[in-house]
Amino acid sequence: MSEFCTKVETEKSPEETWRRLWDLDRHTAVIPLTTVTPHPPATRLGAGVGFTGRTALGSLGFDDVMRVVEWSPPSDPASGRAVVDKVGRVVGGRIEVTVASLRHGSRVTWRQTVRLPWLPRPLRWIEALAARVMAPGYRRAIRTLLA
Repeated sequence: MSEFCTKVETEKSPEETWRRLWDLDRHTAVIPLTTVTPHPPATRLGAGVGFTGRTALGSLGFDDVMRVVEWSPPSDPASGRAVVDKVGRVVGGRIEVTVASLRHGSRVTWRQTVRLPWLPRPLRWIEALAARVMAPGYRRAIRTLLA
């Protein structure tokens, strides 16, 4: 399993940053070829809620299945924290996100482990390569979500 971490600062309040960061409709609008939906009966995220990011081009695609393990939105002056397990057959791992208050805005710290459960053990080095490739894409997506 490999890991990457990215930090993004914004002038938005921690509460607004959290709202934008976890708005699944915004994820669908920002992430190419991907639709993100909560698992019924949930309509929004919270502890215990599952959701799926379906990435596809036509009928060819995969599901990135996730479950919220921890959900603590920010409240002044405390920071927020969410932990999401990626439990799908194609992509696994864990996402840990904090939203911290700054003097003039907030900072998002997004830490993610990457596990490709279908890879045979001798090829696990590819996970490190995947994490390295994913990091700039996540940084860009986070910046766009917060714009």
